[in-house]
Amino acid sequence: MRIVFTIGTSTGGVGTHVRALARDLAAAGHEIGVIGPAATDEHFGFSLLPGVRFAVLELGTGIGATDAALVRRQRSLLRSFDPEIVHAHGFRAGLITQLTLRTLRNRPLFVLSLHNQATGQGLRGKVETRVETMLARGADLVLGASTDLVARARDLGARDARFLPAAAPEVTPVSTEAAAATRARLAQTYGFDEGAVIVLAVGRIAPQKNYPMLVRALGRLGEEKNRLGDSNAHDPSLVVLIAGAADEAVLGEIRAQYDELRAASAIAPLHFLGARSDIAELAAAADIYVLTSVWEARALVLQEALISGQAIVSTATGGTPELVGEAGILVPDDDDRALAEAVAELAGDPARRAELAALAKARGATLPGEREVAEELAGIYTELVSAQVG
Repeated sequence: MRIVFTIGTSTGGVGTHVRALARDLAAAGHEIGVIGPAATDEHFGFSLLPGVRFAVLELGTGIGATDAALVRRQRSLLRSFDPEIVHAHGFRAGLITQLTLRTLRNRPLFVLSLHNQATGQGLRGKVETRVETMLARGADLVLGASTDLVARARDLGARDARFLPAAAPEVTPVSTEAAAATRARLAQTYGFDEGAVIVLAVGRIAPQKNYPMLVRALGRLGEEKNRLGDSNAHDPSLVVLIAGAADEAVLGEIRAQYDELRAASAIAPLHFLGARSDIAELAAAADIYVLTSVWEARALVLQEALISGQAIVSTATGGTPELVGEAGILVPDDDDRALAEAVAELAGDPARRAELAALAKARGATLPGEREVAEELAGIYTELVSAQVG
C-alpha cells in the first residue's frame, strides 16, 4: 500500500509513535511518505528511515491566513506521493489534511488519529469543538489513542471510530549495578543522601503535566513533617527529580511556587534535570515514579515505567486507569492531598513499593509493542482499501 502520514510539531509521544509506524510499515514493504515540519523531522529522523520519503510542510500550531498556502503545498505533495491512504495525527495535521483532500478529485482514504483531548475554554472551546466535529465526520476512520477519545469521536458523529494504542519503544533493561551507579551520581551531583527515597517525574515542564500539583503535595508533606517534629526523625528523607525539557515561563512559575513553600516548611528538595537521554537509568535508580498530568491518552512514560517495573503513582485521567489498572496507585486529577498521602505511604513502606513494582512489571509484559501496533494498523488499512474497492 501507498501510505502518507501527516504530523504537526512534535517532540514527544506523537512523533515517537509515527516514527515507529513509518519504520515498521516501510520494513513490511509498504510505500511510506511523511509530511510535516522540518523541526519534527530533525528531532525524529523520518528522512533517515529506510524506505521512507519525507517532505516539509510547516504546519505551525494555530489557524491563520497561511492555511491556504499550506493546503496548496500539501495538495502538490500528495499528488507526487499518490497515496491510497493519508493518515493525519492530531487536530492541526488533521484540519489541514481534510481541507486539502476536499480539493482533490480522486481523494485517498482519510484516517485521523487523535492523541490529545481538546482543552479550550469559552470561544476557543467552541471553535475546537467545531473543528473536532468536522474532522470526526469527515474522516473515513478515526483512531483514538485511548478509549475516551474513541467515545468522543463517536459522540461527534464519526462513522467509524476505533482504539489503537501508541506503543512504548523497547525498554532496555538496566542492571542493579548500573542503577546503583546512577543513584550515586545523582546524590553527588544534587547533594542528597544515597539512602533518600527518590521520587521521579518524567515529562516536559508544561501546563498539561501539572507539576504545581506535585509541588503542593511536597508542601503538605513538609507541613506534616513540621507538625510531627522529632518523632519523625527516623522517617526516610525524600528528594524529587523532574526530567524533561522546559517551557521557561512555566518553569519559572513552578520554581517560585516551590521557593515560597520552602520558606514556610521543611519541604523535600526538588531538582529539575532538564532534557535527559538516560531516562531508563533514572527510572531504575528511583524508588517512586510519579505522573501528575491533567490528562493523558496513553502516556509512553507510564508504559516505560510499567515495562521496567516501577512503583507508580499517577493521576487517574484519560486512558491512564485502563493502562495502569491495579499496577499503581491512582489519585484524582489535581488532588495534591491524595498525592501526598500516596507518596508518604510508599516512602515509608519498601515492601509496598516492591509489590507495586512487581505488579507493574507483570502488566508491562502484556502491553503491545511497536511492531504489533504497526501490524494491527496494516490490517486496518487493508480492510479499508478492500471495502473501498468492493
